[in-house]
Amino acid sequence: MKPGDKDGYGRYGYLDGDDERIICHECGGLYRALAPHLIKAHGMTTAEYKQAHGLPRGMGLVAPETRRAKSLQALSHVGTPEWERMVEKRDPTAASHARTEKSFTSRGVVAEQKAATARANIKGVRKPVTRRCIVCGKLLTEVRGRATCSDRCYRIQLYERTAKPGARAWMERRDAGESLSEIGRSAGVSHVAVRVRIERFRAYLKLCAELGRTSIE
Repeated sequence: MKPGDKDGYGRYGYLDGDDERIICHECGGLYRALAPHLIKAHGMTTAEYKQAHGLPRGMGLVAPETRRAKSLQALSHVGTPEWERMVEKRDPTAASHARTEKSFTSRGVVAEQKAATARANIKGVRKPVTRRCIVCGKLLTEVRGRATCSDRCYRIQLYERTAKPGARAWMERRDAGESLSEIGRSAGVSHVAVRVRIERFRAYLKLCAELGRTSIE
């Protein structure tokens, strides 16, 4: 598929819509931001959606007006009494020039120096952790706060947390010879969404088999 070709309800490689809303390739719905909709309605992550529809990985799935509103909201806090109090609390000696480029750069350097010193001081010191992996039950020995012990368990946990039910039925219909388009039409989604969902489910089943874990469906 080439950029500009018809792709579901949009165009491959393009994010169509207007200033207020953008079009979902999968269902044609108009949204200010696609990320929450993709997970809830289509069981897709933003990365999977971008890959499926030829969108750059760095492209934001947010309407221009929403993006501008968020930027303005962030900027609106600069210079307010609340902002000044925050600056004074963090660094009283620099309150008068807290918003200059020089002061921000200087603080960044100091913060990094302090962080480096802290890392050097605690290097090699590791506290015991008694938590267990939420997927396989293995004892977690890492200090970092991950809930899983490996990339495999993380991917299993991510699928079970975000995927919508019904992928097995689609996979069985596909294995029986039904086309992706036929399955998509019956569910009201594009053939790309069907393919991505089946591929995700197959990958999930493989991970479960490697771990000896029973799948959620």
